[in-house]
Amino acid sequence: MIYCYIRVSTDKQDYQRQENILKEKGYINGQNCLYITETYTGKTANRPFLQDLINNKIKKGDTLVSCELSRISRSVKDFNNLIDEILNKKKVNIVILKENFNLLANGNMDAMTKLILNITSAFAEFERDIIADRTKEALKSKMINGTKSGRPIGKPKSEYNNKENFIKTLDLIVNDNIGQNKATIRTKYPKQAFQFKIKECYTKYNTKDYKTILERLRGDSNTW
Repeated sequence: MIYCYIRVSTDKQDYQRQENILKEKGYINGQNCLYITETYTGKTANRPFLQDLINNKIKKGDTLVSCELSRISRSVKDFNNLIDEILNKKKVNIVILKENFNLLANGNMDAMTKLILNITSAFAEFERDIIADRTKEALKSKMINGTKSGRPIGKPKSEYNNKENFIKTLDLIVNDNIGQNKATIRTKYPKQAFQFKIKECYTKYNTKDYKTILERLRGDSNTW
């Protein structure tokens, strides 16, 4: 049996591109193979459909096909574990189309093939980490500016992210004795941006006392 594993990272993506590649290579779902589709991030080895396939369905002599290496793993360690489990223990063939790997369960993988596989897997892991870093930086930038991911609803939050409103929010916490969550809701100051800014104030004024920070902010003529 041939199993074609198709994975996307989020539900905003679709399987069409990978399906088209498989069809072009002669793998037709329901005719000469079975498509296994899954929506799960590649940064973790815990992909339920793939694990179910490996543990309960795939048998000796079967073939696992993937459009590219990063679809089945983006970690060197996880990929080597997968190779050991499927190729060596289950005796299942592995075909990876993009990288042109055709790993036979009964064949002996030479040193060069092992090296190329690990280098390719390492690049996939590196690419994943770069994407993750860029995403974190983008989210941090949005948080600082008081913006929110997705379609904006109503008045942009960035308009409430200013010194005057920060002081107003802090004043509610100090003098009205209400929590940070309620204060930011009342002033519409972005909560994450407030938390980021208050930590900056801890360092700037060398104190974590909100009352002291409030007094110093009011007397601080520096721009926000």
